[in-house]
Amino acid sequence: MVKTRFAPSPTGFLHLGNARTAIFSYLFARHSGGKFVLRIEDTDRERSKVEYEEAILKDLDWLGIEWDEFYRQSERGDTYREFVDKLLESGNAYPCFCTQEELQREREEAQRKGVAYRYSGRCRSLSKKEVEELRREGKSFTIRFRVPDGETVVFEDLVKGHIAINVDDFGDFVIVRSDGSPTYNFVVVVDDALMGITHVVRGEDHIPNTPKQILIYKALGFDVPKFAHLPVILGEDRSKLSKRHGGVSVKAYREEGYVSEALFNYLCLLGWSPPNSDREIFSKEELVEIFELKDINSSPAVFNRDKLLWMSGVYIREVLSVEEVARRLIPFLRDAGYRVEEEYLKRVLEFTRDSFDTFSEAVERLKPFFVDEFEIEDKFLGMLEDMKSYEILSEFLSIVEESKPQNTEEVKKLAKEIQKKLKVKPKEIWHTLRIALTGSLEGVGIDILIALLPKGSLSLRIKRVLDRIS
Repeated sequence: MVKTRFAPSPTGFLHLGNARTAIFSYLFARHSGGKFVLRIEDTDRERSKVEYEEAILKDLDWLGIEWDEFYRQSERGDTYREFVDKLLESGNAYPCFCTQEELQREREEAQRKGVAYRYSGRCRSLSKKEVEELRREGKSFTIRFRVPDGETVVFEDLVKGHIAINVDDFGDFVIVRSDGSPTYNFVVVVDDALMGITHVVRGEDHIPNTPKQILIYKALGFDVPKFAHLPVILGEDRSKLSKRHGGVSVKAYREEGYVSEALFNYLCLLGWSPPNSDREIFSKEELVEIFELKDINSSPAVFNRDKLLWMSGVYIREVLSVEEVARRLIPFLRDAGYRVEEEYLKRVLEFTRDSFDTFSEAVERLKPFFVDEFEIEDKFLGMLEDMKSYEILSEFLSIVEESKPQNTEEVKKLAKEIQKKLKVKPKEIWHTLRIALTGSLEGVGIDILIALLPKGSLSLRIKRVLDRIS
């Protein structure tokens, strides 16, 4: 059975690149009828924060990624110690008593010679007696994995193809720090093996770690999983996606009001595309049905914020129901201080959901439907004074208070009646009403606003403007 995992470190918010890794790993497991594991890799005690873990879990849930099993590495210390002991007993690992100063001198010497640094192996040949004496003296030590000399580790990556790395490039590496905490390359092997992970899907920045991990798998007698290393995501300037390109965390897009399904859909298309299809909008169920690791492109993908924004708008306009858009939008409107009644909002959305691409954008876009108090700039007041605005608004108010228009056709009919009676141009009527009711000359259709606004709001806004220009 296929079993994949996503293993984030709670040292920051969930990056878009890591979110894509989670999506690919999740889709492959579900497509294959297998299981998907979430494992929090929190062995870095100084940088791991509970608030980051909570944010990661919230982001994954928001994206619709469900997991079958959940683990925290910080709760698995006894398991790691058991396998460290096995490596020490078999001679595949050894204590290293080199100080930081000694190791730094080795690095500086390698730099002076212009060669890549690798540990000299000076503690490799310490006898048991020497190790015991150093430990009795209270010398601190790390534990290093004994890398076999001259070996080349070869593996077939499911995305990158054939990869071969000579172990002499990195030498003996630390698997337990001097404070007793295990390192990433060691614990990830133990976890993946014991959890039955069959396919490791992760970013290509992990390729240098893979030969080290394969050596540990073999030393412990574990089966080696298959690896799929994903290409990086670039900004539009072709550099690695970073904060200078704007929001790079899932949290940022969640708080900006992007549609979660749109972000899931868009990230899936960064480096992957379905065969024989030029479609771009897919449901999660459709993606589960068609996703294959073999269809992942080995070249970097470019993140285009405008494309994501467009896709979020498509979901709001065409994919989600009005009821669902309203449900997701209400928290944003209430956070902005709007008093929102769900049925009224759904009527508003029937006419306006094609005018915004995110829920945060909707807050400003729909403001005229919810906020009666607003400032009118002097330039707009000046425009009202240059037109027959007082007569227009007075006539409009008298009609509305007697019988408010209930749809856009009735609003247009009313406007024509006022135009004919006062002998004014249509432009004067619509500009006057727009400024009086919204404080601007841009925004939602004024006929829609008049049809949907409660009579009390219409009267309040008109009377306030009449007081200003009388």
